[in-house]
Amino acid sequence: MLNNVDSPYLSVVIPAYDEEPRIGVTLEKLLAYFSGQSYTWEIIVADDGSRDRTPAIVKEWAAKDSRIKHLALPHAGKGWAVKNGMLTACGHLRFMCDADLAMPIYQLGGFIEKMRAGYDIVIGSRQAPGARRFDEPAGRHVMGRVFNWTIRALAVGSFQDTQCGFKCFRGEVAEDLFRQQQFKGFSFDVEILHIAVRKRLRILDMPIDWYHQKASKVRPFIDSFAMLKDTLSLRVRDIRKKRKY
Repeated sequence: MLNNVDSPYLSVVIPAYDEEPRIGVTLEKLLAYFSGQSYTWEIIVADDGSRDRTPAIVKEWAAKDSRIKHLALPHAGKGWAVKNGMLTACGHLRFMCDADLAMPIYQLGGFIEKMRAGYDIVIGSRQAPGARRFDEPAGRHVMGRVFNWTIRALAVGSFQDTQCGFKCFRGEVAEDLFRQQQFKGFSFDVEILHIAVRKRLRILDMPIDWYHQKASKVRPFIDSFAMLKDTLSLRVRDIRKKRKY
């Protein structure tokens, strides 16, 4: 949906799958933060077919504040949820936010400041100079860095952290990129950034503080393999397109 005069300044899109233990806490923190902001906003919880009480909890919050919306989707993956959330949103800016809120929400102000400076996309980075990670297991960190080096070589160039779940897009940029997205799983981030690079959009890696959450849905070995497979298919897709011209 393209934004109009009645659209909020900021849309927050939260992909959620079986987030009963923490979605309520996350919504509470977001509302507390937004109560001190002057701009208009909406929160869209893109529910990827949750089997627990996630839908009920979100609907309870939505009943208290109409700016909170529950988007019910059949289960298909995080990328599927984010895509539908971004295309349902109508904010001038659209911020992707993980349900675990591993980044302190006050750092959202930095994203908005950089967007106002003229960037098309601002990526929260756990690896850019000045970023800080807390409580992350060493093994997962090493695996993440190896995966990122591979992704950089195959698809997205110099980005230090493609998989961080906190990213901000201009509304019209989100409309364009997410309509082209094909990957439904965790590799959607790489696909979106790959398309953005091809379009020569202004993209910023912004350092953030990030706190490891033990209840993460990521399965390091299985999901890393699936993402590498998708990234290779993205590379092949590019090669085939070039051969057509």
